[in-house]
Amino acid sequence: MCGRYYFAFEDSVPFQRLQSKVEQKALFEYAREEVFPSQKALVLTRGENDYDVDVMKWGMEGYQGKRLINARKEGIEQKKTFAPYLKKRCLIPCNGFYEWVKTGNGKQKIYIRKQDMPLFYLAGIYNEKKEFVIVTGEASDAMAQIHNRTPIILCEEQIISYLQEELAFQVDNEDLLFIKEKK
Repeated sequence: MCGRYYFAFEDSVPFQRLQSKVEQKALFEYAREEVFPSQKALVLTRGENDYDVDVMKWGMEGYQGKRLINARKEGIEQKKTFAPYLKKRCLIPCNGFYEWVKTGNGKQKIYIRKQDMPLFYLAGIYNEKKEFVIVTGEASDAMAQIHNRTPIILCEEQIISYLQEELAFQVDNEDLLFIKEKK
């Protein structure tokens, strides 16, 4: 689940504060538009009184050397790969994410975004090497018809609470829009 997502700055209010922080730190080397695992991506981390921005690589090395891009919220506290990083929370800004559904002729790419929310955030954790994974949960509502897993989605008002570990990893699959991509 969540093997790609989309991020691009738009000319609207939700993006202005984030864009200002990115420009202040002179962050220019990160993936834009369709973002793939192993690329460097823009992330939000805990700051002094607010959030900070940084660039990190999507994917952590697991214990068998396998590259992991997602972490299941169920049992995350017991997993040797992720437990040490539960206090290193990050948020990944995005406009939407992708899933694929099986069809008669292969797979159909589906773009998923939040209704009336051009910018939202995917919950993540990161390590000392500045590598992150996206935290996922069991899908609910219409999302469960597309895929059984879903990224943990947060909105602007939840940024500080999440980064300060005041929010649990909670699935929110309400108000999702599913757009079939052309092949």
